[in-house]
Amino acid sequence: MAALNKNERIGAIFTKPKNKGDKLGWVAGTLSFEIVHFNHPQRSGDILVATNLNDTKNAYGYAGTHFSTGVAGHGGSSPYETDIRLLASGPDFRNSIRSDLPTSNVDIVPTILSLYQLPIPKTMDGRVVTEFLQTRVKPKASATKDVIKTEVTHPWGIYKLSAEISVMNQYRYFDFSKVERQVFQGCGVLI
Repeated sequence: MAALNKNERIGAIFTKPKNKGDKLGWVAGTLSFEIVHFNHPQRSGDILVATNLNDTKNAYGYAGTHFSTGVAGHGGSSPYETDIRLLASGPDFRNSIRSDLPTSNVDIVPTILSLYQLPIPKTMDGRVVTEFLQTRVKPKASATKDVIKTEVTHPWGIYKLSAEISVMNQYRYFDFSKVERQVFQGCGVLI
């Protein structure tokens, strides 16, 4: 784990939780699979690694460069990759509405099931995005932010990892993670 923590191309590192619901992973300095909804008993590996990022602007003026090059993937855990817009159109959706409430891809299926008045399985993650619907009662909820921090010290320095989570009622949305390395004098960082 020390080699992953030291490599500046590596961003957030996630591992299984010690106990169900834990926000920190069982390995020191990692976040739990629970906070990124990756804790599947049959389908998850032992370690999930996101590429690191920085705030450098690209040729088009957009901030958010990460160290992954020449490969395809599902994105990382930076705010530039996780902050996407949810767009919906149709007779059941309100026109030109913006909301500060968090949404995620897991909210799409419950919303569609609701529109067709079909049962939503209790085991399904996600919520009905009523704030966007014409005929539904608009939620009076608001979201709060939860910041989770962890760090681990190695002979070369300190690996610090944080994640921001939006919380709305019983729903938790992963916003982004951020890594900081504090390198002790005389110790380099792997590239």
